[in-house]
Amino acid sequence: MIKHIKYYIGLVILGVIISCSGDDDRPPLITINEAPGVPSLVFPTNNLICTSIDLEFSWNVVIDSDGDEVRYVIDIARDSNFNDIAFTVTTTNTTNTFTLEKGIRYYWRVRAIDSEDNVSTYSPTQSFYTEPEATVNNLPAVPELVSPAQGSRLSATTVSLEWNASDSDDDVLSYDLYFGDTNPPVLFAEGIDMTTMDVDVSSGKVYYWRIVARDSHQSATISPVWNFRTE
Repeated sequence: MIKHIKYYIGLVILGVIISCSGDDDRPPLITINEAPGVPSLVFPTNNLICTSIDLEFSWNVVIDSDGDEVRYVIDIARDSNFNDIAFTVTTTNTTNTFTLEKGIRYYWRVRAIDSEDNVSTYSPTQSFYTEPEATVNNLPAVPELVSPAQGSRLSATTVSLEWNASDSDDDVLSYDLYFGDTNPPVLFAEGIDMTTMDVDVSSGKVYYWRIVARDSHQSATISPVWNFRTE
């Protein structure tokens, strides 16, 4: 009887040992830390034309599902592929001010990084423009009529009109010719890239003409009206 009791107790102890040994062999529980969400851009908005070069960029806050602290990386580039980077800054804020260049199209994006260095994907890229430097454009000089001389008398069926003009900004000039037998003369030809033009005339008439000089900025000056008589 005593032998049976000892045998039973031995089996119980062995079962406890095996049970404890089985618990130790189980793999530990693994917790996966998720990357933070993707930031959404607020300002500057897409395709905005900015009159100031000191811009405060802003984006929405990202809440990390694991409760980790989040920081942000903002990239600002001069090309859509972000090869020509103007600024890259890491911050825990959702705003950052940058001083930019004038007359540039910029592209920007933001991504979030948590305290475990898990990185979100980038936000969709947005672009904007900064206004170029203001330039002062001078008007072309008033065209100087050269030939035929004012009030001259001509015996011809074709007359060559000639004038001079200049521009202090060295802009390329084009000319509009107003010509006819009425005063003021009507538009005869426009966008002329020379300073001379032949016109057909009839005898026994008085013809009037003037020139409008126009630069590449569409600034224009107008000559006085001259006339000549055909015989």
